[in-house]
Amino acid sequence: MDFSCEKREKLKNGASMISFCAPHLHTVAFSVVLPFVPEYTPGVYHLVEHLFFERAGERRADEINAEMTSRGSEIDGYTSVSYMCFHFVCRQEVFRPQLRLLHSMLTQREYTEEDLQKVLPVIRNEIFESDFYDGRAGDVLYDLWFDSRYSGSVLGDSGILENVADEEIASARESLFTKDMCLFVAGNFQEEDVREIYDTFGEIPLKEREIPPARKEKRITRPLNRVGRGRELQVLVTYHVERADYELKMAAHWLRSALFDGLDAAAFRYFDGKGFQFYSIDGNYNIRGDELIFSYLVHIEKGDKKYFLPLVDGFERAAERTNFVSLVRPYLYENLVFLFDNPERLCAHYVDAWQDMSAPVTLQEEAEFCGSFTDEQLAANWVRIARSLRRVFLIGR
Repeated sequence: MDFSCEKREKLKNGASMISFCAPHLHTVAFSVVLPFVPEYTPGVYHLVEHLFFERAGERRADEINAEMTSRGSEIDGYTSVSYMCFHFVCRQEVFRPQLRLLHSMLTQREYTEEDLQKVLPVIRNEIFESDFYDGRAGDVLYDLWFDSRYSGSVLGDSGILENVADEEIASARESLFTKDMCLFVAGNFQEEDVREIYDTFGEIPLKEREIPPARKEKRITRPLNRVGRGRELQVLVTYHVERADYELKMAAHWLRSALFDGLDAAAFRYFDGKGFQFYSIDGNYNIRGDELIFSYLVHIEKGDKKYFLPLVDGFERAAERTNFVSLVRPYLYENLVFLFDNPERLCAHYVDAWQDMSAPVTLQEEAEFCGSFTDEQLAANWVRIARSLRRVFLIGR
């Protein structure tokens, strides 16, 4: 794979940027990641995200939307538990004005009560939609972090948010702009486009990021937990690694793919052989700093619980014998070249890698590190996960 078009650099204000230039394409994608530690009222950062779309200098929301529409490109944003991300993809000829619009939105400092009242009904609707669906397995995963700052709701409570002080909203907004800000740009961009990034995002005043230590709190580590009642069960098996290193973080994506992606994955073969034929097994992992939570979720009948639970131990041992490399390398290594032709997906991949590593990672660094994985090495990393704190949640309906 040719990574000669990929570049890593630091901007004048301390922000990091990874760029991948592909002159043969017609589009450009851009993403900006703003990390934070969720010390404020739950939902405040999500509120700030919505406010960013209300004003951009003299422009208001309807003018912002009209400007995006005129270029055939929407700026999208989302808030996670530990970072905010804004991104867009557009034709090369409209990249600079679109970039300036996003910069103007993010550097807007003053908002009115009218702006806030426009945002709150939208947030209330998002909270309603989130609460409408059964997301208890996701709620369980949120609650597992030993650092409870990462267990709060991203959306928050609408009643509480309506009474949050303006000073807290302003403080949360300012906390986003630190030297840990990361920019990702990919596709057919020109030197003038890069200079525009320097002159806009490279000029935003950034401060050093201070990360307060984790709170000292009681940890609930029961091996078996029951949530709700009913004949149908979701069985959620979680593994909690407290001091995940660089190799384990890099390996987690490969392990999840080999164990749970596709009907030839290890979990499907094992449980099918034991009489449990699943249409899908939801394997997942999340990383916050050096905490890693690896999990999988299946659906069974309550009467099958006594047959299924003993298989959890058996699967852990059987998974050690997985042919990891042959299952995963074609998808997660050879197929990295797919990203060269899709700037939007490449920027999303950069953001995902940043989320796992808490730092920007180039595609070349990822390929060089993961390309040397062996079955034995990946099996050793799986054993490390399997021997960490395991909890089983029986979620009834």
